[in-house]
Amino acid sequence: MMREYTLRAPSLRTRVFALVLLVSVMVVVTIAPPVRAETTDTMDPTITVTIVDATYTDIDSDAYEDDVLVILRFDLGYHLYYEFGYLITLQLPSGENYTYLVYVLAWVDTVYTYNMFYNHATESGDYTVHVQALLLTPGTATDTAHYTFDPPGGSEGGEPTFGVC
Repeated sequence: MMREYTLRAPSLRTRVFALVLLVSVMVVVTIAPPVRAETTDTMDPTITVTIVDATYTDIDSDAYEDDVLVILRFDLGYHLYYEFGYLITLQLPSGENYTYLVYVLAWVDTVYTYNMFYNHATESGDYTVHVQALLLTPGTATDTAHYTFDPPGGSEGGEPTFGVC
């Protein structure tokens, strides 16, 4: 038994579907961006920390020059937004260390911080400031700095505290 088949022209619906499919493929091919090899970013993230000054003074107006002021400068590169943190340590002549963690969000390429160690300068001798900075955004970078200075004398004060502005 043989069957006979007749060819019919595709329906209008089928022709419209095929035409839409063909046009959409052509549009996607034309609009798709060309593939490029990945390039290395020439703006690698960086952080550079500089201790601008470290000195003793009377910040808290208690009539004792037993406070330490440390001014830091952070140069960050050329990005829109920065997130970084730093550990700042004040080492007394006796070897005792006071370490504080500071977290910074910034929208500028150069940041200055004023770190105030209240009632820390109580011994005579050399004081050393150590700073360890870690850039978190945009990418990771680190830097360190240290600075030694000698506040004359030393005086009795209250409990040590810390502030940043």
